[in-house]
Amino acid sequence: MVQLYFTDGSALHAPVSVEGVPVDLSASLTEAAGRIGLMDGMPFFLDRDGSYLHDVNRFFRACPTMGVRSRHSLRAYAHDIFVWMRFLEERRGGKQLWRADYNDVIAFHHARRLSDAPFQISASSWNRAIAALDKLYRWALEEGLIASSPFRYDLSFRHGQGRGAPKVVEGNRARERAARPHNMQFVDIGRYLEFRDIGLRGRLPEGSEDRAWRGRNGERNAVFAELLVATGMRLGEAGSLIIDELPRWSSDSSRILPFDLPGAITKGERPRRVRLPRRVLKLIGDYCDIERHVAVAKAPPRPVVPFVISPDGRSAIDGSGRRIALTRLRPQDRQRLLRSTDGMDEHASLWLTERGQPVSSGTWEVAFRRASQRCQAFGLDITVTPHMLRHTFAVNMLSMLIREQVGAIFNPTDAHGAAYRQMLGDPLRHLQHLLGHANITSTYIYLDSLAEAQELVDAAADRWTAELMADDR
Repeated sequence: MVQLYFTDGSALHAPVSVEGVPVDLSASLTEAAGRIGLMDGMPFFLDRDGSYLHDVNRFFRACPTMGVRSRHSLRAYAHDIFVWMRFLEERRGGKQLWRADYNDVIAFHHARRLSDAPFQISASSWNRAIAALDKLYRWALEEGLIASSPFRYDLSFRHGQGRGAPKVVEGNRARERAARPHNMQFVDIGRYLEFRDIGLRGRLPEGSEDRAWRGRNGERNAVFAELLVATGMRLGEAGSLIIDELPRWSSDSSRILPFDLPGAITKGERPRRVRLPRRVLKLIGDYCDIERHVAVAKAPPRPVVPFVISPDGRSAIDGSGRRIALTRLRPQDRQRLLRSTDGMDEHASLWLTERGQPVSSGTWEVAFRRASQRCQAFGLDITVTPHMLRHTFAVNMLSMLIREQVGAIFNPTDAHGAAYRQMLGDPLRHLQHLLGHANITSTYIYLDSLAEAQELVDAAADRWTAELMADDR
């Protein structure tokens, strides 16, 4: 049976031995690994005899050029393809990946979607698997590995932008059109504060310290949660921040400071600007002065092949002296980034473990799960994940934006205020019609050019920060 593995780039530089004899890979081999597109987390398959499955592994190396760049997406694709390959081997007479046909797809759907619980998967999981397999076989067709795809397609017309001609779009028949997206989950402010203080900080429900609590890194975890709920960052984005790139602030600074997230750490590599409350920056500063400082002193950094922040703080320098802008460093690169403080090297990552090493995404997930379990032990029906805090930010920010917009155009003394509000209730929609955009997302680009829209977002962010501060215990 085939086996699935994931690339660990640091292993290329780690000492190994074969039958007790030390073996070092040559520089030319490690450089070749970089040239062919290997990166940390890249999936690869080995056959039952240990041989390298060249073609399917070549597909994964091509994925970044087809819009699949994040390690999370690559891992999900690999898992779905692995399940498909196992199905072909175990249930379809050992059929090879490139010989699958439409009958195999039908049988696969029956096994995955029509089986009894707990073997049945959801429609959204099925559609995700079909997206991975569809991309795989489309790529195989282009590469000449197969003569035809095992999938069948329906053709439909989609109108282009403005007066553009309609486009013919192929839709995979195996995809379930009725599949609904995941239910969006969020928590209200009161339950969030209980989760933060009781679950993460280890306090008792009445607010006092719990002397029996043996949790670790409580303040670090609570500050991380504050960052997520106050900015709407994703877990991977907030977890990849470098201490030197945070905006400088003082007591005279604005309550809200802009911060540009680099595309290298965002989903889809789309950079964006978030707004960091000064209150949260102060909490981060307190964490750095106490918990992080203690963690740095406990153990020296130990990356196999480090990057070092340049003296000007704008770039990283690798072992060969080459410079790369900090904004281009991916999350896995940032975990190898060092900074020098008082002549001592330390990890540049903002969030560190007790031993001074960068915190992994899995560590945050575990911390939130344990905090939720602690809340439940006190009889509180609270379950919070890092991504739920992003939804919490989004729901509350949308509410604030609406209130700011209505407040900006509504004059309580105006007898025609209701009609005026109805006429201008959705300025973007009116602008969309005036410009002839087929999709309102094409109209959003004008928001950045309007000072009024910028003030609206800033005011809403300020109100959301004030709300958090008012409810903070």
